[in-house]
Amino acid sequence: MRGIKPKIYIIPGMGESTRARNYSELIKYARNLGFRVMPVNIHWSTKMSMDDYVKQADLKIPNNIQNGYILGFSFGAYVASILSSKKNMKGYIFCSISPYFKENLKYIPKETKKYFGKKLFNSFRKYSFPDDQTAQAWFLIGKKDWKIAIKVAKESYKKWLGKKSFYLIKEAGHNLAHPNYLKGVKYIIKML
Repeated sequence: MRGIKPKIYIIPGMGESTRARNYSELIKYARNLGFRVMPVNIHWSTKMSMDDYVKQADLKIPNNIQNGYILGFSFGAYVASILSSKKNMKGYIFCSISPYFKENLKYIPKETKKYFGKKLFNSFRKYSFPDDQTAQAWFLIGKKDWKIAIKVAKESYKKWLGKKSFYLIKEAGHNLAHPNYLKGVKYIIKML
């Protein structure tokens, strides 16, 4: 690509920060390729709802950045998917997207519901994975991730209308820090 490289907005997973080593490594890698990287850190708290998380990210990412990308991991990918119609980015990198869309909640174990608490868990009932998006998208998930997470990642991939790719990362679980996972994400960033 000639001229100024696009921006990449990075939304970390729940309880994580882009200051963590794995995110720092990706940020440094993308910046070395000339991308402008914008960390989108969220104040994660189980006392908040998904609406609160989405609102935080929404305020940090401008609308209609048609030459930009959003990379999200886990709940960060979930938030990116919810914002996709509003943000209108060139592309989305969904890493281990969380499976907590309303159509999947019946498959979530009771222990997980208790962990998140009623307020957060009930807020998931408002959200479905978008089925009207035409931007480019990449879906990555660890081969050793939670079975429902793999199932939802595959279903989300099928729903996406734009050009898309799916990667099942060997030997990795729900862990962006795994060397194979980092390698996969770097491969995608290099192609942008």
